[in-house]
Amino acid sequence: MTRRSDKRFRCPWKLSKPNDDPYVTLPVFLAYCGIAAALRRWNRKNSKFIAILRVQHDCYLPIYSQAAEVFLMGLWEERDYNPCISAWDEKRHRDQLVALNKDQAIFFAGPDRELDTEAWLLADVVVSVAPPTRRQAEAALRRFGIPVTDRDVEILLSETWSRLHQAFQTRRQPVSAMERLRQYPRASTIAVNKDPEGPSLDEMHGFGTLLEWGHDLAIDLAHYKAGRIQWEEVDSGVLIYGPPGSGKTMFAGALAKTCGVPLIYGSVSAWQMAGSLDDHLKAMRASFDEAKAQAPAILFVDEVDTFGDRGATDRNRGYMRGAIAGFLELLDGFNRRKGVIVVSACNNPEHLDPAIRRPGRLGQHFEVTLPDENARRSILKYHSGIDLDPNQAEQFTLATEGYSGADIGQLVRFAKRSARRRREDFAGAHIVGELPPAPELPADYLRSVAVHEAGHAIVAVELGFGELVSVKIASYAIPGNGNQVGGAIYAMPRHMRRTRAAYLDDIAVMLGGIAAETVVFDAFFDGAAGSHTADLNTVTRTATLLEAGLGMGHTLMVADNATNRLEVLRASDPELRKRVHEVIANEFERAKDVIRNRRPAVDEIAARLIQTKSLSGDEVREIIERHRRPTVSLAKLPRSMGA
Repeated sequence: MTRRSDKRFRCPWKLSKPNDDPYVTLPVFLAYCGIAAALRRWNRKNSKFIAILRVQHDCYLPIYSQAAEVFLMGLWEERDYNPCISAWDEKRHRDQLVALNKDQAIFFAGPDRELDTEAWLLADVVVSVAPPTRRQAEAALRRFGIPVTDRDVEILLSETWSRLHQAFQTRRQPVSAMERLRQYPRASTIAVNKDPEGPSLDEMHGFGTLLEWGHDLAIDLAHYKAGRIQWEEVDSGVLIYGPPGSGKTMFAGALAKTCGVPLIYGSVSAWQMAGSLDDHLKAMRASFDEAKAQAPAILFVDEVDTFGDRGATDRNRGYMRGAIAGFLELLDGFNRRKGVIVVSACNNPEHLDPAIRRPGRLGQHFEVTLPDENARRSILKYHSGIDLDPNQAEQFTLATEGYSGADIGQLVRFAKRSARRRREDFAGAHIVGELPPAPELPADYLRSVAVHEAGHAIVAVELGFGELVSVKIASYAIPGNGNQVGGAIYAMPRHMRRTRAAYLDDIAVMLGGIAAETVVFDAFFDGAAGSHTADLNTVTRTATLLEAGLGMGHTLMVADNATNRLEVLRASDPELRKRVHEVIANEFERAKDVIRNRRPAVDEIAARLIQTKSLSGDEVREIIERHRRPTVSLAKLPRSMGA
């Protein structure tokens, strides 16, 4: 009896109040029921676990994340409990690190997400979450005071989470929300946004030449609308690709907003879910027809790499070949898509049929990478409206390396929630509070880092290694950031024919850091070795390649220059190990000679780095030139007055 009572106590039957966080809406309650059923074994007070929930249908994270928060908060008694909830991505090691430091964590995986061995090793439980059942829909209606009818139950079971989320807003009465769903049924799977929200292209950062293309398109569309150019002169097909969360969908919205045209959302996966090949083709044509009806308009086609390549062979190829042929016909064919700009997005463009990627269809291709530090700060400003102070900005920049725009948006949501719970005005401190803990580096540690990076910079300048762009150090150590607390950035020529001397310069520059440490401190520290990208690991690979893989060593004969092959060769060949050692030792001595000759510059650059954390290449070169020892010709010594 105690257990039954305990479960009723934790189940969120009590209606939320306006200031409650999280606020349990009807769709959140429905999702909660699915999570609670999937994690029935762990549904007890103070249980500790990491769970991966495989959502077998519409994996809509805004709803499921909030429902997971409700579930986890019901298991824990601390008022300020902050659980770890995220989408599963095996490449996002920081989320896994956070989960390991929490008592509970829940990750969500969509129906198409394949879990690797890391997932099964990390999670205590991997379980599927089924779609809402009829019984759960009836319970949801009763909880919110809505009479249970077959019609309303069917509506709840057939609607998407996105539409439920839009209908059951926190400021709207549940009965009114249900009435809206009855009044505006799902007429089509096509989503049309005639007035896109979010940023414009001018507010987007980190998209490189894709932004230039977007601005050019906006100008061409304005000229087309004014009758100054024909449609054939408009670049009406583009492919953008990049990792999940890099902002491809956000770019499409910003493009439509800047161009002042409607945005129609399409998805190859959604078309495929329509059923048979005929149904698939009908759904696809309906999206194009809707875009034509709204023309000029932008049709955003997501997951276009789902089409695959017609050259592949498997049991579904007949279906997909027909789908690709239909897509190609809509892209051009006999009926030109006048007034429709197709912006297609994918993660893996190499999986896409070449016929789709050719000029006239999706001829222009742009890669969208994860945002750099300037772009991340701009995204933060857009989501939060806050300007961080210098210390906060440094912590944010370091801790968010590798973050996507979606990650930063989630970070801001968590920070705002933290401010609400503390009844405080939202500020930069709340954003920093959501970042991984970052201890400030001690003064002696910081000086060693500054000397190390000064060594890299000075050797690079003195040897003419590319063009030094900047050198930086960090005040904080960010967990999971590979202990990266400093670095020098070089601009290298686009076209290079490298000789043995160029490779030796490369090795000397990489050894410049520990050379400076050795000259200044009489020893170097252990950070120069260990990881794959550490200085000594890198020069060992380069020296091995030079001696055994490029014919630039003692013989023109070369081995397979694959990294793992050269490692095996080095381990099994004592003579090769000796030659690699000699190369590294000679370049180490050369780097130390440079540092000894430029010791005053080393000291000033290190001191400036400790003070400002960053120096431009021009600033470094100015310091080196100022400390360069003047040379005096003995042949031109002034005669003494008595001579």
